[in-house]
Amino acid sequence: ALLALSSAACAPPTSPPPTVHPQPDGRGMVADVDVAPSGGCGNVVADAPPPGTSNLEIESSGHLRRAVLRVPEGDGPHPVLVSLHPFTATPEAWDDSSGLADTALARGYVVASPLGSNPGPRWAVPGGLETGADDITFIAELLDHIEDTLCVDRNAEFAAGYSAGAAMAQALSCTMPWRFAAVAGSGGTNLTSTCGDSPPTDVFVIHGSADPIAPLSGSQVVFAPPLGLAVSEVVATNATRAGCDPTPVESAPFEKVAAADYTGCGNGTRVRYWEMTGGGHTWAGSDASAFSAAIVGPTPQEFSATEVVLDFFGSA
Repeated sequence: ALLALSSAACAPPTSPPPTVHPQPDGRGMVADVDVAPSGGCGNVVADAPPPGTSNLEIESSGHLRRAVLRVPEGDGPHPVLVSLHPFTATPEAWDDSSGLADTALARGYVVASPLGSNPGPRWAVPGGLETGADDITFIAELLDHIEDTLCVDRNAEFAAGYSAGAAMAQALSCTMPWRFAAVAGSGGTNLTSTCGDSPPTDVFVIHGSADPIAPLSGSQVVFAPPLGLAVSEVVATNATRAGCDPTPVESAPFEKVAAADYTGCGNGTRVRYWEMTGGGHTWAGSDASAFSAAIVGPTPQEFSATEVVLDFFGSA
């Protein structure tokens, strides 16, 4: 027995077979199968990222792409959060101002904070600024790598972002709804196309009523980007996708927050909308000094967008 244990300890690390991902049919639906845990569970993976913070580089669409990766202690399976930065910000600057990555890590998440594409950095999303970069595929391949090298719960993968990052989160709910259990975005979910025919996923939309960058009512002024839809259209489309009752349950969880929760949705899907009265183009509770209030408007401090988004994910 001791000889067997000694031989096993000296064996070189091996990579498990790639995780088999559920593939959608022509309607975007996938078979009702249990897709957890990932290929990185129960295997010794040669290039597994260690616990803590590290830089990860992968090749996607012929380009070397980067993400900041945070891995918690413990064997897992861990939930996964894709943290999406706003236009022109680096993942590091976004994580510092929002606290999203560190807070999620403390809750046991594997957190990937990818860097968007140029010019910007920004995110190429359907209906938004398109310059040839395939950021959707990059996010998918980033998740592939995480699943194949770490032990994660593939039924608990989430995406959250602010501004352009919010647009990407909403876009991921449209393009890969079978992969994300829930998405959330503040100040930008209206900067991408709606997808009324897409299968649903849980969605949490946060938006300031005084957002000067992505107005609540939308903007179609061609020479004053970003172009945007009305936030009410985005929320209503998400609710329709999920088969929810058209009239939400309204509440006021915090001062100057008007909340709308849609009920009666199919398969327990949740659609939630929080409108920050007087709030600007912001991530509530973040370090307001990181952004100019004269440009983006007030940053509400009555609640933390980081905390409420992670609470929403935690109840998925």
